[in-house]
Amino acid sequence: MKRNYKPTIYVKDIYSINYKKLKDNHIKYLLFDLDNTICDNKTKVLPVKAYDLFNTLKKENFTIIIISNSWYFRVRRFTKKLKVQGYSFALKPFTNVYKKIIKKNNINIQEMAAIGDQIYTDIIGANKMNITSVLVDRISNKESILTKINRIRENQLLKKRAIIRRGVYDE
Repeated sequence: MKRNYKPTIYVKDIYSINYKKLKDNHIKYLLFDLDNTICDNKTKVLPVKAYDLFNTLKKENFTIIIISNSWYFRVRRFTKKLKVQGYSFALKPFTNVYKKIIKKNNINIQEMAAIGDQIYTDIIGANKMNITSVLVDRISNKESILTKINRIRENQLLKKRAIIRRGVYDE
């Protein structure tokens, strides 16, 4: 099976996403990765800027869902503060969690966008499900050993294929 590594959209960070354009394309559900997408993987408090962004998005009638490979208590800390759904230990790029979200919320795949910082987890997982995928640059170099290994693989992939050029954004 050929993997689709290319994100639908590549932007600097979650604050650079053109949410109006997503809305115009009938996107209603935003699935955000947590670590190095919303905040670094050591942060225990949601950044004010992220909190404000999510409140604005909710006022714009987006449904926010956190989907993370992190542990339950880490994800719960943020979803409780934001009052949004959260899925921990998601095992991205496997598709089970996406299917669970779709079934629970009765969502049409075309209404979803998945946002994350890693090609090998966030982008491949979303692309397997034909969900709009949005790649953002990582927030920090502080990462788990598994993520560091994925970054090495990701950098090799980017050198080998013209998927994206780091720092050359779509919007």
